[in-house]
Amino acid sequence: MFPTRIQLSKKTWDRLQFLQTKTRLTPNVLARAAISLALRDTHTATINKSKPDQIHVINRDVLFGDQEKAYEVLIQQFCSEQKVEADYQSIIRSLIDSGLHKMGHVKKLSDLRTAFSS
Repeated sequence: MFPTRIQLSKKTWDRLQFLQTKTRLTPNVLARAAISLALRDTHTATINKSKPDQIHVINRDVLFGDQEKAYEVLIQQFCSEQKVEADYQSIIRSLIDSGLHKMGHVKKLSDLRTAFSS
């Protein structure tokens, strides 16, 4: 079961806010996009289990919105296929970080299309 509150590192939150200024998408929507990109990459499942020093907390219902159950199933399937054994807090945080890394080239909203088309 997903935690009620997701703890993101300050660095991750700052990156989400930076992307918000470029794309005008809210951090929760950008985090969902990042998770989706990370879930597409089945070659590397690196989960960072360490808790960040500085955190920003986002509520589960804000992060996932109406698609919470869909993300839960996708993440469970990913963990099963990749044989990932970690708490959901670490998994979600790592997926967002991984996806944000893949979104490093995004400077405007239309750049997100290329991230998903490759």
